[in-house]
Formats: sequence, C-alpha cells, structure tokens
Amino acid sequence: MSIVIEHVSKSYGKIKVLKDINIPIKEPGCYAILGPNGAGKTTLFRVISTLVVPDNGTVKINGYDVFKEREKALKDVGFLVSVPEPPDFLTVKEFITFSARLRGKISDIEKLNKMLDLPSLNQRCGKLSKGQKRRTYLAALLAQDPKILVLDEPTDGLDPVEIIKIKEVIKEIKRDKIILYSSHILSEVSDICDYVYIMDKGKIIYNGSIYNIKRMFRPKSVKVEFNYEIPLDDIKRTLGALVTEVRQEGKMTFELEFDGTAITRREILRRLVDRYEVRNFYDVETNLEEAFVKILRVFGDGSV
Repeated sequence: MSIVIEHVSKSYGKIKVLKDINIPIKEPGCYAILGPNGAGKTTLFRVISTLVVPDNGTVKINGYDVFKEREKALKDVGFLVSVPEPPDFLTVKEFITFSARLRGKISDIEKLNKMLDLPSLNQRCGKLSKGQKRRTYLAALLAQDPKILVLDEPTDGLDPVEIIKIKEVIKEIKRDKIILYSSHILSEVSDICDYVYIMDKGKIIYNGSIYNIKRMFRPKSVKVEFNYEIPLDDIKRTLGALVTEVRQEGKMTFELEFDGTAITRREILRRLVDRYEVRNFYDVETNLEEAFVKILRVFGDGSV
C-alpha cells in the first residue's frame, strides 16, 4: 500500500503550478497537504487522480504508474476531488449499492448509515442538501472498501455537526488505510492527520509530523496558575530578569515568556513555588495555525 510521487511538475503556459513535487507515502495514516490559495494542492490531487497530466515526473500507486497502468493503479483508490455529487435520479441506497458493485463489493448499508448518519436511504440524491450529498458520496467511496483515499476539502461547506461526523469516520478508518487529505481548516487537520506536507507556490517547502511541527515552533513561554490572587507587579519583581514578558490572564493565571532554556524554566518554577501556592505550571504549545504561518515565513518567500 503506497503512493509515491516523484519529480512531478506542471505548467500552464508560463505559470508553473507544480515544481518538482516529491511525496513518498508507504504506511497507513492520514497525510495532509496544506498551503495557501494558489499553492498547487488541487492541481496535485488532480494529477494523482489522472484528471491532469503532468509535464514531468511520475505518480505510482501500489507500484503502478497511474498514467501507464491506470486501471491497476487506481483499482484500490477512492477519490473525492472537485466537488463530486451523486446522480440526482438515484436514491441514497441505490447510489451506494451501485458504487460498491462497481468494485465487486457488497455494501453494508446499515454500518455506513451508522457511521455517517445518512439521510433517508430511499430519498433521491437530487433532493439532498450539500452536506447530505457529501456524506452520501463518502459512504459510496467507503462501500468500495478502498485501501487508499484521496480527499480534497471533504468538509468544505458542511455544518459543524457534519464536520465532526466525517472527522470521526476518518479517525476510525485511517488505521489501515492511506488517506491523502487537503483542508483549509487547520484545527481539523491537527485533529485527524498524522503527517503534513506544506506547499507554497507549487513547491513542497516543509514536511513533518504534526507533533514535530508544533514542537519546532513552540513558544518560549509557560503558563502558571495560583491558588489565590497575586498582583502582576509582584510576579515581575519575583522573577526579575528571568522573564522577558509577563501577561496576566485572569486574577490567578499568568503567561511568562523567557529564553526557552531548561535552566531558566527550572529557576522560574523554583522561585514561584518558594513564594506562592502554585496550582498549575505548564508549557504553552503552538497550535497548527501558528506553526503554518511561521513555516511559510521561514521556508516560503516571506510574504505571509
């Protein structure tokens, strides 16, 4: 089970949309492709799904070149790209059943219904809302039991309840599938994805696990919570030059910026514990949104 993208480039006239893209994926999990608008994410997904032919490079799925051996390469892949919709004239049940039979599968409608909270199985797809159509289409993909899923903005335009439902499904199935995932909602990516490739202006500018990205850009600050109210100036006097800034968050909680070293962190904690009753003391972690912007500034062209 693998997706291996090697030296893929694509231009439209003088505009280079993809520039020497290399992505080797050989283990189950959810892999995010992130980037600002115009980064090339959708074009890359269309290359993988053979909707767009690259100028250079190869895409191999399970060892088969998607353009030279298309049927073998794509037989175990499900795509949700370019906002597809189920046919209006089929019922929800008919569409899911038909999709499963295309791959020689027998769909477990009840299981899929429970997973995705589908609309009435006898309702025509043409009368479904956008969210219902998206969940129905995803159910049809899962009915085919593909080992690899390529999902481009699968939650776009959905309401919060529908997004939560799809996230739960992806968390459940990613244990034994490869999921290539694109989304503009970074909190969503942080919640469900294991590894991230970040694109900017057609290039992969950074890749790494969600954990490592957050850790690399962790702020040099800690939060401390006390058992009683303490004046801001008293905290500043106690810590002195150990901290570069003290911010108060409520009457008993403070955020402390320092040089990031373990020695300084220990000394801050020692002084606070010696003088006050400390309830909580913990590092402040970077969220994915902050890390994403910092990566674009550091590794991109600095325009963000």
